[in-house]
Amino acid sequence: MKFSIVTPNYNYGRFLQKALDSVLAQISLQPSAFGIEHIVIDGASTDDSVAILEAHRGRVSTLPQEVQARYSFRYISEKDAGQTDAINKGLRLATGDLVAWLNADEFYNAGGLAKIAAAAERFPKHGLFYGEPVFTDADCKPIRIWRAHPFSDIVLLWYGCYISSCCSFWRRDAIARAGLPDPSYKVIMDGEYWLRLRKFGVRFKFVPALIASFIWHDANVSAVFNDRRLAEARKIKSLYCACPFKTEKARNAYIRFMSFAGHQYRRLLVCLRLAFLPRETP
Repeated sequence: MKFSIVTPNYNYGRFLQKALDSVLAQISLQPSAFGIEHIVIDGASTDDSVAILEAHRGRVSTLPQEVQARYSFRYISEKDAGQTDAINKGLRLATGDLVAWLNADEFYNAGGLAKIAAAAERFPKHGLFYGEPVFTDADCKPIRIWRAHPFSDIVLLWYGCYISSCCSFWRRDAIARAGLPDPSYKVIMDGEYWLRLRKFGVRFKFVPALIASFIWHDANVSAVFNDRRLAEARKIKSLYCACPFKTEKARNAYIRFMSFAGHQYRRLLVCLRLAFLPRETP
């Protein structure tokens, strides 16, 4: 089994090395271990990102042959149309069995990919696997855990994207059916994409483990573009919900009610997850 990890980056040099190191650290030399293909798509950064990427490429060339046989690294640095465009550029280059994107301000926790690989081997009919992230401060010190739960279409649509992209991996053959993330979304491209994968019949599997960490800082996309995030959330609901009402007033009331129900249902599922499934701590 091989993972293809795509990392979009633009002027996030202060976090980039942590992301690079966390991917390389996933490599195991066990005979049956998985391989990793790491593809970084840099948007012509003006900070030290390219120097970091070049240094990492040099470091990889000096690794033992047995490590290089399981780990490959490449990067492209050129102007692009934003984060989703960069992700798609990397996904088009991917050759792994499981694909994912890891933003430059995120990193994998120790053993995270091994847990996903084990789940993918155990559940061959499932197409997307997701775990739970740790939220950290800018110094990578844990703040809290974002709890997920067994998959729910209701929660995904009406609560929103509770499945963190840094903890999500899907089989590459699903791209042929569902396509790539929609570049018109700048903030919740993952939420729209998960719903589209579901529309094309992809089965989701929750892995109750801390797979990755999300660095919370003042330049996070979801925080800086909060109005855009809310607008995209409304757009996604309108696109994917089957509303039985025709008038705008009734439709808006229906969406508000279902959104409330989705929030409450997620709370119930999180409570059940904490009661019955194993819990990891950072």
